[in-house]
Amino acid sequence: MKYLMITLFLKIIIICFSHYAYSQERGDAQISGYLYNPDNQPAMYSTVILLNEDSVLVKGAFSQEDGSFLIEKIAPGKYFVFIRNIEFKHWISDTLLLGGGEKMVLDTIKLEYGSSELQEVVISADKPFAEMKVDRMVINVANVTNAGGNALEVLERSPGILINRFSKTISMFGKEGVVVMINGKISRMSQDAVVQMLEGMNVANIERIELIHTPPANFEAEGNAGILNIVLKSNLADGFNGTWSLNGGRGLEYKYGGGINFNYRRGKVNLFGGYDHNYDLLPQVFTNYRGVNQSLDFIETETQSDRFHTPTTVQNARIGLDLQLSENTVLGVLGSFFDRNWYMDALNTTTFSRNGFMESSLNMPNSETNHNRSASGNINLNHRFSEHHTINMDADFIRYEMNNPSNYAINQGGNSGEIVPQYSLRIGKTTPINIGVVTLDYTFNASDKIILETGAKYTLMGFDNDFKVDSLPFGGYWTEIPDYTSRSYLDEDILGSYVSISVKPNDKTDIKGGLRYEYTNSNLGSVVQPDIVDRHYGSWFPSLFITRRITDSQNINFSYARRIARPQISQLAPFYIFTDPSTVLTGNSALQPAISDAVRLDYGFKSWRIAVSYSSEEGSMSWVPVIDAQRNRQVNTIQNMNFSKVLNLNLYMPLKITTWWEVINNVFVNNTLTSLTLEGNNIQSQGINYGFNSSSTFKIPSGFILELTGNYNSPAKWGVVNWNATGDLHFGVQKDLGSTWGKLRFNASNLLQTGNWYGTTRQPDNNLMVDLSFQFTERVFMLTWSNTFGSDKVKAARSRQTGASEERQRL
Repeated sequence: MKYLMITLFLKIIIICFSHYAYSQERGDAQISGYLYNPDNQPAMYSTVILLNEDSVLVKGAFSQEDGSFLIEKIAPGKYFVFIRNIEFKHWISDTLLLGGGEKMVLDTIKLEYGSSELQEVVISADKPFAEMKVDRMVINVANVTNAGGNALEVLERSPGILINRFSKTISMFGKEGVVVMINGKISRMSQDAVVQMLEGMNVANIERIELIHTPPANFEAEGNAGILNIVLKSNLADGFNGTWSLNGGRGLEYKYGGGINFNYRRGKVNLFGGYDHNYDLLPQVFTNYRGVNQSLDFIETETQSDRFHTPTTVQNARIGLDLQLSENTVLGVLGSFFDRNWYMDALNTTTFSRNGFMESSLNMPNSETNHNRSASGNINLNHRFSEHHTINMDADFIRYEMNNPSNYAINQGGNSGEIVPQYSLRIGKTTPINIGVVTLDYTFNASDKIILETGAKYTLMGFDNDFKVDSLPFGGYWTEIPDYTSRSYLDEDILGSYVSISVKPNDKTDIKGGLRYEYTNSNLGSVVQPDIVDRHYGSWFPSLFITRRITDSQNINFSYARRIARPQISQLAPFYIFTDPSTVLTGNSALQPAISDAVRLDYGFKSWRIAVSYSSEEGSMSWVPVIDAQRNRQVNTIQNMNFSKVLNLNLYMPLKITTWWEVINNVFVNNTLTSLTLEGNNIQSQGINYGFNSSSTFKIPSGFILELTGNYNSPAKWGVVNWNATGDLHFGVQKDLGSTWGKLRFNASNLLQTGNWYGTTRQPDNNLMVDLSFQFTERVFMLTWSNTFGSDKVKAARSRQTGASEERQRL
């Protein structure tokens, strides 16, 4: 019945979508008129712009020598005409209702004296929450009232994005392995560190988030699920300006933060930068149940980890300088800093039962610090030999440090409730990581219809992981546990090159094809056992994009790309995190890279879009609980699956109900097939999961904007774990206080508190019976005040990506 309902729902949506597209008239209307100056002479060469009712540019033209203008091939709808001439004041028409095939002639327009530069007219256009482009979806964070307090909360509400706060992974359109970019620079930190960084990134400093589902060949092949590009705010002649914001609120505990961005331009010098500081206190509860069969006995272990004190401070800073050495040459330097200090006090309680009767219990107080910091520098040189030839060079260095000490006190629970000390554990883990990257990119505009690109990149990466575990028996002395203590290292270098060509065969067709080759040397070992992993391999990564514009309002796109997902460094470096003495989370130094092939076909009508994608990946990585039944031990680790295949359907439906109410809907369905070998047994599973994201925006008088957002994700299976459904409801209201006082925003998130993760796995053949939960969700009320300062006409800081963009993702 469930699958029948899903199929019926999708058929109805597709039929409605097709009917809506077919019923619209083609763009064959036109608008014409005459422009005159105050002396009744033709206002020749004036700019005439046609804007739709959302103030989005539709078409443009210039007035002729006789003052006439003509804009053709316009689809039916509501528009207005905006006219600009540097000698005269701007002119804006009233709303124009244009019918199919109508040839509208405007009354003669007479411009007035006055400088259009001195008397600036601002056309306000509120962008929708999400916009579909050819190869990406754009989330317009700057225009969203109910965006939340940090970047991670925005992503959680973005169509097709799913955040797993337990594994600290991000999936897009049903696939894990997403690469995160900041201003076009791919982060080289591990995904769990990236998730932590996003939690500390103030949403007021974000302009937009781009969901790039099929990256082209000039992007490194890393990341099998696509790319998330987070674009921070930069501001638009000489001067100084910027933005700042302050926020504060409360969930279960208090939260606060703030941020500032600035941009200074004087002549050939441009200095820019920004800083974010955020504090969060979020109590959490983790649970784990395990049942195993031992001969004729059934042993049960139940653990609850009450993380009652978890203060987190996150800081992000960046500063850059661009020097215009000549008309065609720009030299830039960029530095960034990230610091996250997370501390935890927890009480872990465990009960052991045999055949339904409790045998014993443990009480384990636990403290942990996870202090991660990074500093990076980039030097960039961009030179244009001519309007047809451009070269870009980057050199980067990144230093990343992980310090993760923890302490455990293991106490036996007595029959009368007393606590009997047993022993203590002391764990130390430090992991310094160094990365160096050099890149060279060349672009040749052969003509207005052909663009050639080629480039090369060389990356050096290495870490030294020092992990030590000491035990202290009650009344005894600290002694090292050799089985858990290790000193390991990684040395890796990757050489890559690519070539791509973009061709425009006609006005309605764009084609871009590319081929990338990467060769990798990777060696992981320890002081005791060198060459645990010694890999040397090369891979080809082709890509193809085809866009065809059917009419002014319809288009169809096809894309194909091969990608690679390399193990994150935090997954390779040895570590142990205990929930109780018999349950541990650890990495896997034997992880192999995963290779994926993905195709996508989508059709767009105006702002609506429906897309179908399919991906096949060999060696997908997934977290798996491994059980030793005889010793009643559980190791939660990550390992390679045989394969994973995902068929995805995505429907994006923005609706303008009235002039003051807009709704954006996104619906997705995933059909996933996975294969995993566990304890010598092949486990294959197939399942369908679906979900939606809906956001309503209400514009009410007196400068208020209200937003209501809801999302739902159905039950889903990842690896061998079945996860329950999640979803929630969020509300926001924003008041524009004017240019002097800025904007005041209040938002309430997670109103239903239904975003916690509950999972279960049942594999009797592998003696695997596990239930687990990760309870992070809290109802949060947050107030944010943001404003701008300085001139609003400063040119934006140069947007560029560093050569080490991709490497940050693996830290």
